Amino acid sequence: MAYQHIVVATDLGENAAQLLQKGAELASALQAKLSLIYIDIHHTGYYAELGIGAYNYTDQKFSERAASILASFKNQSPHPIAEVVIGRGELSEELNNAAQEKGFDLIIFGHHHDLWSRLFSATRQAINNLQIDVLVIPIED
Repeated sequence: MAYQHIVVATDLGENAAQLLQKGAELASALQAKLSLIYIDIHHTGYYAELGIGAYNYTDQKFSERAASILASFKNQSPHPIAEVVIGRGELSEELNNAAQEKGFDLIIFGHHHDLWSRLFSATRQAINNLQIDVLVIPIED
């Protein structure tokens, strides 16, 4: 099966360019569409219980900053970016919804190899619940 629409999931961190490069190379080789997605998970109950998530979600500044960062990634991509998606909520649910709505058939994640990521990995949780193919790129810290 050849992938038709690949999406790179980013946390807007410093490794986003590395993931986008991998996604662009794969999309170019397969002549597939490439998109970017950012899901803000910090307000979900799982992270709120850990004390992570003191954001004011009625403030548009955060969404504007995220859109600006994603636009800069889009402009740096060696492969055309078909869509940029920004969402909020539980990662697996939002990614499954976006995949169904946008027609994504492969999602690319990065995964850090640090203690925090081993204990509380949103990627690992998503992998167990996603209904599309997943490619995980290891990120060395």
